[in-house]
Amino acid sequence: MSDTPHLRRTGRGVPRRSSPAVLGLVHVDPDFAEEYPDGDASSTEAYASLVRTGIALLQELDRCMRASFDLPQPAATALAVIDGADEPLTPTQISERVLVASATMTSTLDLLERRGWIIRTSNPQDRRSVLVEITQQGRATADRLLAGVRIVEAKTLSALTPADRKQLLRLLAKVLDSATAVAAAAPTPLDGRRNRPTRLAQ
Repeated sequence: MSDTPHLRRTGRGVPRRSSPAVLGLVHVDPDFAEEYPDGDASSTEAYASLVRTGIALLQELDRCMRASFDLPQPAATALAVIDGADEPLTPTQISERVLVASATMTSTLDLLERRGWIIRTSNPQDRRSVLVEITQQGRATADRLLAGVRIVEAKTLSALTPADRKQLLRLLAKVLDSATAVAAAAPTPLDGRRNRPTRLAQ
């Protein structure tokens, strides 16, 4: 599983890493079962391929958002969260919904405020906090941005039939249910058996 993404030149002559999607599915070596007696080859291939897919999808959204709005994907997601709220949100609430650290959210909100897309006001219920709400300009930007994301989604999933997409959602629901259970339990000890193959021997 030693795939290396290709590099290519951008329009400005700066190397840009290609999408991990070009690497396709992750495949383990033929001696996987011998190397990892407690593992399962198809589980490793599926898990690693899901991770690669998620990275590729987020990277493409980030590429499109930067090209259209000069905005990183986390900031665009924060704007969408603020736009979708039916009331002003605290930075903590936004962080929880975007799944980023509070320190990162502060700089993200600074960026959105400089653009004129949000405003921060004092929180009447907590002097130590502020409330964040979207501006009219921010709403107009969110409308364009989110409509564009829907196009990217449709283009990316166009290789699947409607029935394929429903089946994919059913399978992903099972994976998410299992991931929820694993995350709710104590961390799995990362200590198992490995028989180092001769191809990796010093």
